[in-house]
Amino acid sequence: MMRSGAFVLLSFSLLTLLSGCAGNPLRSYDAELKQTVTLVKTGELAKALEQLEKNNTSMFTSADKSTQGVDASGKPKDKTVLDSLASGKDILYYFEKGELLNLQRSYGPGRDAWLQADEVVRTWEDDFRLNPGKIFSDIGSFIVSDRVRRYDGQDYEKVFLSTRLTLNHILLGNFDHARIEMKKTYEREKLIESFREKEYDSLREQSEKQKVSMNTKSLAEKGYPMDELDTPDVSELKNGFQNAFAHYLAGYFFEVTGEYSLAEPGYRNALALQPHSQHIKQRLAQVGRKKAGPNESDVLFVVESGFAPAWKSVTIPLPIPTGKSMVITPLSFPVIKSEGKAVVPTSLRADGRDLPVETLVNVDSMARRLLKDQLPGILLRTTVRAVAKSVAQDQAQKKGGVVGGVIASVISVATEQADERAWRTLPGRIAVARAVLPRGKVALEFQTGAGIHRTEVTVGNRFTIIPIRLTGGAVYVGQPEVALYDNLPAAQPSSNVGEAESKAKPKRPRSTGKRASVVK
Repeated sequence: MMRSGAFVLLSFSLLTLLSGCAGNPLRSYDAELKQTVTLVKTGELAKALEQLEKNNTSMFTSADKSTQGVDASGKPKDKTVLDSLASGKDILYYFEKGELLNLQRSYGPGRDAWLQADEVVRTWEDDFRLNPGKIFSDIGSFIVSDRVRRYDGQDYEKVFLSTRLTLNHILLGNFDHARIEMKKTYEREKLIESFREKEYDSLREQSEKQKVSMNTKSLAEKGYPMDELDTPDVSELKNGFQNAFAHYLAGYFFEVTGEYSLAEPGYRNALALQPHSQHIKQRLAQVGRKKAGPNESDVLFVVESGFAPAWKSVTIPLPIPTGKSMVITPLSFPVIKSEGKAVVPTSLRADGRDLPVETLVNVDSMARRLLKDQLPGILLRTTVRAVAKSVAQDQAQKKGGVVGGVIASVISVATEQADERAWRTLPGRIAVARAVLPRGKVALEFQTGAGIHRTEVTVGNRFTIIPIRLTGGAVYVGQPEVALYDNLPAAQPSSNVGEAESKAKPKRPRSTGKRASVVK
């Protein structure tokens, strides 16, 4: 009996230990990131980076560190995604690190961190292209928790990663690489769309096979906040992964580099995602008409505010079939919790001119739309898992008596938590302001939640992008490497968008892959 009691204690202790380990999916990611987000708000980026590293140090280390990263012959090994995961550094680590470094104006290291995250997304893309059946067959295989599923990023995070790499490359003056990311954004969107269509068909098949309903009405009846997923701003979205800023940025880039036949599709795609935008309508109607003069620059201010929402776990009691009876079982489902209202200034004052600011992306709404679309699948997986756990617990009690039942119950309760993983330092809203300004030092001021923020930025060459981040506390104003803008890409006018996009496929940085697609 003492041995059985010790085993129960060991099982519970192991679960408790793992829940706090870096890289372990059973930990509460939202709780882990709270301090990091707070440090960003207070302007302490160095401490935020230190906290991120501390949270992502693996408990599993090699006894002989001198041989780490080398093969049997002593030659350096290529790092893989598995190496990153084993070290405690998953895709979320690289998401967050890239964001923090870019806020710090460390654009090169920030790019490198995001390229590591892109490797994980590309692994997911390859898995889907080469063996989609394996991905969809995994629906009922995660008996422990959704948290143990390999996290490849939410759909909107995958697209935002490519968007932020595009912006990063432009800030560094790497325009050819920015082109590739723009093409890749469109390709990634189409792949996600295809994946979700096939996933839905697979879920419906699994639902019929398992005799489990995917109707989320039962969740609403038991207290799940479905009304938060049915607001007008959520329902108006085309989907939960495409963002208008990605396509607007492509339109802007191609316009200022003289490639008007490619600028129009970018603006048009952005308008399809944000049909009420007066700013996008105006830019689409005036493509190529307003050009910067010899001593002027077409300046785009990218105004980002707040933080992406948290994914939290809530418990909803649902009837679960166990043999010949139905048992009310507490099950966990994700909900979206806003970080707080993101303050977006209505205008910027640059060089003595008031420039209107217009929001193009609300990440909070995108997350809710994504959750709304994925909730039927989550309900299916959770219900199948609950049935399997119930059967396992029943078998454990039959074979191990009371002690066996207790062990199974402890494990079931400890692991029944919804997946809370999400890119938390991503901005909550993205807005833009634009004007042709004289080159040189430009005085800039705008309203924040704490008053008026005044600073000075450098505007240079044919075009300039100035990123601004309002956090509800600290304000971060970026500055591109203007000197590199001398190496501007030559215009490539073409009446055929596909033909123009297929040109110039330069060697890209390691880790970003070679696939590209036409911006439709």
